[in-house]
Amino acid sequence: MGSVSDYADLGITRLAMKADLARTFARSRPARGIWNRHLRQRLEQAEDDPPIPQSAVRLYERSGCPVGLVIDGRWERRLGNWDLSYPATILLSTGKITTTPGCMAEGLEEL
Repeated sequence: MGSVSDYADLGITRLAMKADLARTFARSRPARGIWNRHLRQRLEQAEDDPPIPQSAVRLYERSGCPVGLVIDGRWERRLGNWDLSYPATILLSTGKITTTPGCMAEGLEEL
């Protein structure tokens, strides 16, 4: 079992990673366009959505285990989150936009 310090360090690392992903999102016009399309398609439900994507994932079967933000996919209103068993569009920390066939076909985990 990890110490309190280990958990605090992990929390700080995740916070820094998500801040970096938010900056990447802010600089990516294509990613913002995809996100805005997602919001328009769900306009009657958009009050649930934060102003920017919040769900970070790690694609652990891909080279380098990249991390990214989910910017489109299947939204599960009941869960208040993405259903990652379906295909999703992800903005990677590198700025590249990629798709995944879903966690049943490719290893990914929500961070």
